Amino acid sequence: MRKIVSVLLSVLFVVSVIFTGCGKQETAATNADAKKGETLVYGAESEDEKLNPILTPAYANALIFRGLMRFDENNATKPDIAESYTVSDDKLTYDFKLRKGVKFHDDKELKAEDVVFTIKSILDEKVNSEIKPEFEQVKDVQAINDYEVKVALKKPFPPLLDKLTIGIVPKHCFNRKDINTAEFNQKPIGAGPFKFVKWDKGNNITLNKFKDFYGKTGNIDTFVFKFIPDYNVRAMQLQIGEIDLALLEPSQVAKLDKSDKVKVNKIPTADYRGIMFNFKTKAIFKDVNVRKALSYTTDKKGIVDGILLGYGEVAYSPIQLNKYNNPDVEKYEYNLDKANALLDAAGWKKGADGIREKDGQKLSFSLFARNNDEVRVKIAEYVSAQGKKVGFDIKVDARDPKAMKIKDTEAFVVGWGSPFDADDNTYSIFHSSQINSGSGYNFGSYIDPKIDEALV
Repeated sequence: MRKIVSVLLSVLFVVSVIFTGCGKQETAATNADAKKGETLVYGAESEDEKLNPILTPAYANALIFRGLMRFDENNATKPDIAESYTVSDDKLTYDFKLRKGVKFHDDKELKAEDVVFTIKSILDEKVNSEIKPEFEQVKDVQAINDYEVKVALKKPFPPLLDKLTIGIVPKHCFNRKDINTAEFNQKPIGAGPFKFVKWDKGNNITLNKFKDFYGKTGNIDTFVFKFIPDYNVRAMQLQIGEIDLALLEPSQVAKLDKSDKVKVNKIPTADYRGIMFNFKTKAIFKDVNVRKALSYTTDKKGIVDGILLGYGEVAYSPIQLNKYNNPDVEKYEYNLDKANALLDAAGWKKGADGIREKDGQKLSFSLFARNNDEVRVKIAEYVSAQGKKVGFDIKVDARDPKAMKIKDTEAFVVGWGSPFDADDNTYSIFHSSQINSGSGYNFGSYIDPKIDEALV
């Protein structure tokens, strides 16, 4: 499923970006009265527009579709539809052998041509795939025969096996059809443990167990994704038994933890929350002292204790929870004296209103936070209040994320993480090639040649 986090970790990252929330735990709750072997209703945070892994992540994709690879309980990649694979010595060629007898939900067998079609469609310029940048190092993909696939790379790409967890779609369902607008996107056919039954727009999606699934299946016969964007309504419906599973906000945990009808599960994550500066929209961010000052002004421990209610920890790096993390970096601990000294030295003087300015420009910017995420909004409000102490004027802009484009904001509360390969998502958000690439994620337009070199 897509990355979902509601109980988070506070984080601050060096120089260019300040992060003020990073996920160590997400809190999921289950209804204790839910019966196994029947129907499980999941309270989804939003309604997806399409169910097609080629185009976009979606809640139901992981149940409807399966990939060549999968993640095990330790987040390591293991063969799934692929029975086995080999890698050339130069790391440029991957050969996969497929399981025989894997069936799509329409009883057609999944073969190599379906794998080739899936990957080539992602790379097709005519296809509006959100995940295209994740496959940009793929040079070619070929079907050697019905059960063998060869993937050639432009250069060694360590996250390839992670990427090949993407769900395989049936080629025969798209014959001469536009993938972007195909009926398939509303009535998908995959090879996963659950098959699509119906989509009641605005309300829910229903899936039933696929009896011919090649792997193990659990005790649930029917899985329902119920769309409940309001986190308070999700918690209420969980309590009264309208839904069986949902993610909680930190403020909801204490109350529901006391209920004999709800079981709260605290799950470690590698997600972080933070503030991303947009260098294209606001010139003040190019002053490194401004960025450092706001970092020193942000009491990350206060965010962990006061907003996350202890469900997280102070962080300092986007790969802090990865084995490649370096703990010996500048952590920008809370220090108002350092913040004031940096701004004074850089020539930012306080005006009569307490807001600093330099060369006629106010130390002011707007900070966007999606209004359906309690934690992000509270982080934005907290940073705004803290910033006033040293002369920042930060205006919180809490809106529906569908009502704006993230790349047009002056700054935003980001949610990100690299839970698998250490450099993968970190590259996507910080490498300069990901700015305005058409499908990159460097919405802050951050550029640093040394960082580019290190990421590569």
